[in-house]
Amino acid sequence: MFGEIIALLTTLSWSLGIIPFTEAAKRLGASALNQYRLLLAWMVITCILLATHSFQVSFLFSQPQSKHFLYLGVSGIIGFSIGDYFSITSFKILGPKLGSLYTSFAPGAALLTGYVLLGQEVNAIGLMGMCITIGGVIWLTLSRKDKKASEDAGFERNKKGVVFGVIGAFCQGIGLVLSKMGLDSYPEHHLETLHAVWIRLLFAFSAAFLISLLTGHLMSNSKPIFSNHKNGLPFMLLGTLFGPVMGVSLSLLAIQHLEVAVAQTIFALLPMVVLPINYFYYKEKITAQSLVACLIAIFGVVMLIWRNAILVWIS
Repeated sequence: MFGEIIALLTTLSWSLGIIPFTEAAKRLGASALNQYRLLLAWMVITCILLATHSFQVSFLFSQPQSKHFLYLGVSGIIGFSIGDYFSITSFKILGPKLGSLYTSFAPGAALLTGYVLLGQEVNAIGLMGMCITIGGVIWLTLSRKDKKASEDAGFERNKKGVVFGVIGAFCQGIGLVLSKMGLDSYPEHHLETLHAVWIRLLFAFSAAFLISLLTGHLMSNSKPIFSNHKNGLPFMLLGTLFGPVMGVSLSLLAIQHLEVAVAQTIFALLPMVVLPINYFYYKEKITAQSLVACLIAIFGVVMLIWRNAILVWIS
């Protein structure tokens, strides 16, 4: 029961983080927000690790092995630097309700990436689950009634928001597989899960700053942060605490006490939890279409995650 409660708290934490990130993206810009929230999250995780290891700085770099840095580092760049930038931009355009629904593509992306990189099995049940999830998301995206409710709340339904939502989810799914490859690289050398998050964030914020420097956007990204443009910093702080810090930490704790499939199923409830939070904050109506679309997408994710068990049950 403890694991289930932690998994539910993880989903709630991520859901609460979406609203402040959406507000921060509107005020500070998605690129600036993603760049500095990753740095902030890394600093917080660093403090936690140092506090729990007698403030020995050397262990941060001496404990992980080469493949830990390789796979977890690439995972951080793809999942956090690139994926979260696209997802946050999608939230900003589409709103938390529809934007969060696109995150349900991540398990499918993880399955396809696992098939290519790890040789994991893909069966008909899994493919059916992916199609059901995609169908539910497309249905809500094209719903005229739900579009009006979204526009009344100040959001749009355009191709950029949709494409960015899909790219963000796929990057997060790929990042998950690469993280698993990193953690499983040395069976005899266990790496703390929080330490793995630290590596991902280290590479993620470094890549985000390097990209902004090379593209000439470092100053333009920094200006709204240091000037606290439209009072966006409190929203960035809240989103960072609920998302990369609390959300990720709780998810790792949940997986330690639950089967991964069970935990992922509970995490998939994210769009349903976002619905009422989004309603109370943005006053965006919960239409019948949005409710049904969320249920359809979640059902598809459950089929995808439990594909092997369902196949055995049918047989």
